Amino acid sequence: MSEVSLFKHLKEGDINTCYQYLDRASLGGEDLVKYLNTLLYYAVSINWGNDINDHPIIVINAIKNIIADSRDNPSKVLLKYGLNILIGEKVRDDNNYLGDIDTSAPLSTVFVGSLEDAIQDNDWEKAKILTAKIFIASDQSRAVIDTIADLGLQDIESNALFIFHILRAFHFKQKKSQVWAYACCMINVLQSTSLPGPHNKKDIEPVRVIDSIQSHNDPELLLTFAAVSRIWNEEYVRERSYKREISHWLYKIKPSIKKNNIDQSEVLIDQGVEYNNYINIAERIISEENSFDNISKRIVTLEALRYFANTK
Repeated sequence: MSEVSLFKHLKEGDINTCYQYLDRASLGGEDLVKYLNTLLYYAVSINWGNDINDHPIIVINAIKNIIADSRDNPSKVLLKYGLNILIGEKVRDDNNYLGDIDTSAPLSTVFVGSLEDAIQDNDWEKAKILTAKIFIASDQSRAVIDTIADLGLQDIESNALFIFHILRAFHFKQKKSQVWAYACCMINVLQSTSLPGPHNKKDIEPVRVIDSIQSHNDPELLLTFAAVSRIWNEEYVRERSYKREISHWLYKIKPSIKKNNIDQSEVLIDQGVEYNNYINIAERIISEENSFDNISKRIVTLEALRYFANTK
């Protein structure tokens, strides 16, 4: 069984055949890697038109991270949940723009700056064409993904959670043939709102506000902060630009964050995650909730708390 076939069965809604892949993935090893890879690939291929922070790639990547706590004996409950929220979802036809590019013409004059200008001007149709040209000219490199992520981070509050999870998802065993789907996903999602433009760098880092953020008792702020902290601490080609935007956001929100006497994140971790067993608590979330929306949001929050606990 190949991951390409799993993609096909997900698209067709063939749940019984998909469960055969699930059974193999639950044994761990290479089948687990292929299974998670395909779930991530399918998630970014979905024609998503809802809230950016509800995008399936966020919860699938969060599940992947939690499963990493027990790679040799992965949670079948979590693997099944990831499958169930994706199966039958409609996917985009991403080959349209690639097919319209004249590959016989010289593409050396295609510059990333033109793509940045198009996105900044909210000219998404032009941006899609330029993305396709850059993708072909760069021999299908991930450069377009990094460029779009850079621009998306100009609006941290709206886009940071999505951008972090899609960058990390791509980093997980993704193939060159899947770059285009990730780029199209980012354009498809980010085009719903205009970007404010680049900001000036500020002299502030996430570590300087982490205590205040964790005790501020604002779940959405906590998720955004976890996302930007992880982007800050990873190595990226465009990390200077990423950090410039993150520092500006931290500088902007710092005056409004008041540290409480009780660290709310500590309370959540102590009461909700027995012995740091995030897999068990995620399975319990799935068993207790009755809607995909509530389950997904709680799992994504749990995964962010897992990050804070692991970094303390």
